[in-house]
Amino acid sequence: MGFMIEDGKGTRGTAGVNEDQQLTVASVNQTEFEFVSKEKELAFSWSSGTYDAAANDTILLIKNTSRTNNLHIDGIWLSTDTETRVVVHVPTTEVTVTGTTITGVNLNTGSANVAEASAARDETNNSQGNIIWSGEIQATGEPYFIDFAGALILGTNSSIGVDYVADVAACDVTITGHYQ
Repeated sequence: MGFMIEDGKGTRGTAGVNEDQQLTVASVNQTEFEFVSKEKELAFSWSSGTYDAAANDTILLIKNTSRTNNLHIDGIWLSTDTETRVVVHVPTTEVTVTGTTITGVNLNTGSANVAEASAARDETNNSQGNIIWSGEIQATGEPYFIDFAGALILGTNSSIGVDYVADVAACDVTITGHYQ
């Protein structure tokens, strides 16, 4: 009898082989974001809610306050009632967050974990640092999505801000991210 691959659950089952002597396997594919939400319960969403913003307002700013985990930004949803230029930036100096406090919502609704972040809408205590995305969005009522796929990483005390250049009567920004 040749080499046998047993299952990892201790049932003494063995791996199947097809007629071409290939190992028969099944897999479950999921994004890192899904895995972190389900298994680690560390995926969050921050939303500004709709409000009337003045020109050049920071609509939403998030500062990672975790001493042990980086905050990976997965995506940003933008919407407005007025065509505007949007600037997504990472302040190069540490920010003391001011404005209307926004609490991160755990995307695993069965979890009691809380986001280790300070966040605010209409944030007024930052200056634009490194611009990582800018562009025009239309006043369509449909959200515009920026996909960072977790590649934008905020270390301890790093922040991300989203500014709208135009004076808008109704705007929203939602940012999703996860800790690793």
